[in-house]
Order: sequence, then structure tokens, then C-alpha cells
Amino acid sequence: MSYYIVFAGKGGTGKSTLAALTVRYLREKFLKPILAVDADPNYCLPDLLGIKEVETLAEIRDNALLRKPDGMSLDEWLEIEINRILRESEGFDLLVMGRPEGKGCYCAVNNVLKRIISEISGNYMYIVVDNEAGMEHISRGILDKIDILFIVGTPAKSSIQAALRIKELIKQVGINPKKNIFIVNQATHKMDEINRDFEKIFYVNFDVNLKKLSERGEDIFSLQDNSAIIKSFYKILEEEIE
Repeated sequence: MSYYIVFAGKGGTGKSTLAALTVRYLREKFLKPILAVDADPNYCLPDLLGIKEVETLAEIRDNALLRKPDGMSLDEWLEIEINRILRESEGFDLLVMGRPEGKGCYCAVNNVLKRIISEISGNYMYIVVDNEAGMEHISRGILDKIDILFIVGTPAKSSIQAALRIKELIKQVGINPKKNIFIVNQATHKMDEINRDFEKIFYVNFDVNLKKLSERGEDIFSLQDNSAIIKSFYKILEEEIE
């Protein structure tokens, strides 16, 4: 059975970086096969993982009925297209969801997508999902299981409020993560006032090496093993991932 590790949080909190580091960690520990899913419309996980020129599930969804060949069922066509855009890399595969739905009814397409993604996910031991703050794909049932939910924020009050809203939204859509963890990224001190709201809270310090990596446009695999963020975040993953 696949193990789902989901990241959520406002843009700019570093959730995509932590999701990419999780893929790196799993690959280094030989905990594979791994599927990385970028479910944020403003996707940046491909760049962090060193993958360029991706196509998105949204592009397939929006054109599914127009491009489907005559004589082929919607199920068959979407399965072919999803497997076509699934990017294979060394030690992991990547699927990019893309933007939310536009105008029109996507119910039939979404139902098929949900089934196909579930079938594809079954081929992987670990699924790492970089989600958006609004949790669009989870609220629509495209992704309906969470083993670990890492809600990522910063010490800023607005970021903490967003984290609490995400936690409440998960509850509203009827998904109960086995583990619900708040990660305070770029932390300078502990925040005792939010301890009551999450099962666990971890703090990840600012890492100047990560900032330099981003400025150079390099992927997460270029980060040195002795970097502060790798030491601190790997320790969290070792404790929490089953």
C-alpha cells in the first residue's frame, strides 16, 4: 500500500523545497519507487528536482473531450495521456497537476482521473505531494489519502493563521491524516502559543546555502550533505516516516 506524504502551506513558506528534500531523502535511503506530485498551480517542484519542460494534468483535463480519438473510451485516452506526461527520473517519477478547473463541468473527467491516478499511485511505495494552500485537489477528491500532513509556515502571524485554516479545511473535507505536523520554517525561536493546535511542531532554521542554491537556479540534489536544512529536516523525516 502506498504511503502519502503531503505538504501544504502558503506560497513562500518553503513547502516545495521541503517536499523536494523529502524526495531526495527517500531516494538516498532507497525507499522507492517514489512518485512526486506537484499539486500547486504555481508549480516549482520540477525545477527543484531538476526536471524541465513538463506537461500538466490540467492541460490533459481541459482538452480530454476535444482530443480523444474516435472509437477510444475516455478512460483509455486519459490513461494513455497521463502515462505520457509522467516524467521518469533517476529514482523517482513526477506528475504535475497544474492549474485548477476553468469554466464548464469536469465531473466525468475528474471521476476518471481520480480512478486512474489511484491505480498509478499503487505502483509506488511513497507518494510525495506538494499541495497548494487551498487544497484544491484534495477537496475535489483527486487525492483522498494522507499518511503524513506537513503544514509548512513561517513565524509570521499571517502564515500561522493560514496553517490553521489548512488544518481546518482538511477536517471539513473528511480526510484525517494519520499524522498532522506543523513545520515552522525559517525559525528563530520556539512558539509555545501554537502547541495546542497541532499534534507535533518542528522547527527548521534558515539555511544560507539553500538561498544561494536558489539564486544559482540549481536543483535540490546540488545541496551539500552538511547543509543545516538537510541535517535538521532529515532528522524529522527519520522520526516520522514509516
